[in-house]
Amino acid sequence: LPPPALPVTLRPSRQALGMVDNAVITYLIGNKTEHYLDIKDSLASLHMHFLSERPYPVVVFHEGLGAGQMEELRRLYANLLFHRLDEEFLKAPNVNLSDVPKVIGGHASVGYRHMCRFFSGSMFEYPLLAKYEWFWRLDSDSFILGKVEKDPFATMRDGGKVYGYLGVGREDEYLTTGLWPAAKEYMVAEGIKKPPKLLKRYLNNDTDGGARGEWDRSYYYTNFEIGHLPFFRGRQYQAFFRHLEKLGGFYHYRWGDAPIR
Repeated sequence: LPPPALPVTLRPSRQALGMVDNAVITYLIGNKTEHYLDIKDSLASLHMHFLSERPYPVVVFHEGLGAGQMEELRRLYANLLFHRLDEEFLKAPNVNLSDVPKVIGGHASVGYRHMCRFFSGSMFEYPLLAKYEWFWRLDSDSFILGKVEKDPFATMRDGGKVYGYLGVGREDEYLTTGLWPAAKEYMVAEGIKKPPKLLKRYLNNDTDGGARGEWDRSYYYTNFEIGHLPFFRGRQYQAFFRHLEKLGGFYHYRWGDAPIR
């Protein structure tokens, strides 16, 4: 007699799992050992509390991971795609890098400022992400500490949302040199006579101690953010990003992606 047939276990479909189509989780890590150690812990916690039930693809942008490191990360989670950032990432349009400070604020190297520019706008037009509609960005030191009960991609889609974030901070003044004047210049050029509704809550009033109507340097924490890619690829967002890029503030002053959001 032939041996008894083994039971066949079929992987549930994305629909059965309630997953959202065309959604991706992204990381970007540098070359430091601490970045690699952090992403191992981050990916392990993400798998434990979310990916084990909803296996979304994860893209890891990097600047030179070794084959052994990639294999070790794949043992934590198989559905990983690694992509070494190319020369486009290292470009600094309209800026001569020999004219910018080597380090700003004791931490922001030129490479760090490449990252700020990437996350501020060029990431959204990166060819690797072209097929996706939703992104959830985590930094290598972003850790999920408990079970994610509801799929955040589904929450965004079902609620008709464009952007989700965890909290609001306030940027150091020296890291925003010229940023608010640049934003006002853009609004004038675009015929925007009144600040958008979402921006108004972050403008000084008579009780804030700053100049009335001026931006108070608030920003969204972007080390855990989720968004609808068509919005960030759209003309309004990209035109604002290109305006800022043209001025060179990413490299001269370390304008960050957080306040630009």
